[in-house]
Amino acid sequence: MAYFSSIVFIILCICAGPCDTEHHDAAEPLLRESANGIPTTTTDSHMYELLGPGLGQFVYISGGEFRMGSDGGYSVDERPEHVVELSPFYIARFPTTNLQFVRFLNEARISSEQYFVPDAPFLAPAIVQANGTWTCSEDCENDAAACQSWILAEQYCDWLSAKTARTCRLPTEAEWEYVCRGRQGRMYPWGNDATELDRRVWGWRGWKQNSPKLMPVGRFSEGATPEGVCDLIGYMDEVCSDWYDPEYYAKSPRKNPLGPREQIKSKSYTNAKITRGGLERHYVSRSFAARFLRDSQFFGVLPNTYLPRGWSRGKASPPNDHRLAYGRLGSRVVVEAARMP
Repeated sequence: MAYFSSIVFIILCICAGPCDTEHHDAAEPLLRESANGIPTTTTDSHMYELLGPGLGQFVYISGGEFRMGSDGGYSVDERPEHVVELSPFYIARFPTTNLQFVRFLNEARISSEQYFVPDAPFLAPAIVQANGTWTCSEDCENDAAACQSWILAEQYCDWLSAKTARTCRLPTEAEWEYVCRGRQGRMYPWGNDATELDRRVWGWRGWKQNSPKLMPVGRFSEGATPEGVCDLIGYMDEVCSDWYDPEYYAKSPRKNPLGPREQIKSKSYTNAKITRGGLERHYVSRSFAARFLRDSQFFGVLPNTYLPRGWSRGKASPPNDHRLAYGRLGSRVVVEAARMP
């Protein structure tokens, strides 16, 4: 009887398939939805929690050459196209979240005079201060944080460096574009296809409502790069470490360019750093039709006609008061690859 029971058990196991559901090929990323809706990689050969729990996942980016910029770009500051060579680095898989940024604001004792809560009638704040403590608005913990200025974005990286003993910083403009476009020179993080954008980018969703809600980072996985870096385009403007110079590409070094050594002073902008990605770019055009298309998409009437390309450049200066607080300026952290984990 025991022999017969053993035979039956073996047959049932064969029919049911493998019993151990926790074994997966290391080359196949296993994405799971956590309770807060953020995809979590449990098995992947190039994603790491370098800085500890709660401080983000990082993707290893191998160094290499690529063509930066575009001779066919809409703006003159996207030219000339030129070859850049980069060393390896790690980049955050997602933009910095409200929960991570609030932790920094409180531990670094950032005051309300340093971090401006946006005063915008169409967008309630996602981060607020009460009794000297910064907190996230309800259900906004895992939305991308508005750092408001590149100054605070750099301070956040300095705080991470001191906390983790790793060298954390903002990405250079060249590193950001390399992650977004790859060696293949893609137009967008996912490729060159501009269709089905609703499945790939956040776009203008939510800006028509008086709500702080954007979306949890990583929600549009179809808009990720092949390496799994999410939300590069169609979400927040992401600040880089480079000073803005519309003529820098003509004099950029080939290897690991860092941007101008000091800020470029201009009548139209001051103290400005490069931004990449975001919802749209104000491309050079004086026509009424072009302005109508651009402005209409802000109100959600038309598709993302002006979705940024992987080579599109922007700039951001620190705000002077709450009325000018930059509610769309986000950040993403790079960790220098001194060693493999």
